[in-house]
Amino acid sequence: MSAKPTPDSLLAANERFYRAFEALDYPAMAALWAEGEEVFCVHPGWSGLRGAGPVLESWRRIIANTASIQFTLTQVKAVVVGEVGVVTLYENIASQVAGEPHTATTVATNVFRFDARAGAWKLFHHHASPASLPGEPREGMLN
Repeated sequence: MSAKPTPDSLLAANERFYRAFEALDYPAMAALWAEGEEVFCVHPGWSGLRGAGPVLESWRRIIANTASIQFTLTQVKAVVVGEVGVVTLYENIASQVAGEPHTATTVATNVFRFDARAGAWKLFHHHASPASLPGEPREGMLN
């Protein structure tokens, strides 16, 4: 963990989020999230979830019902403004759910707040939406 909020430490925290998910490690996933009512999450196809309790319960359920999942992250960009960090990216996903293989691409935004006491970034907002694979960038497109 870093003692300062830097783009490199933000990218490392974002990587830990995806590694915890791939490992289907609920305790590691839960440790990455902030506490409180400002926590917000939108999984693809779900309604928004507000508050640490509902968000963490969603991750518990997803992890419990996923046999395997692998992410290839592309077009990862990190921005740090003070003690807030935003990571935008494409999630290219291969998973096994209920014995069936699935692939998907989502565009995601992960927003972290730097907890100076813990010396670590805490995730408080994750939003992933279905997306087609990015083609030729157009003005304003994530690239």
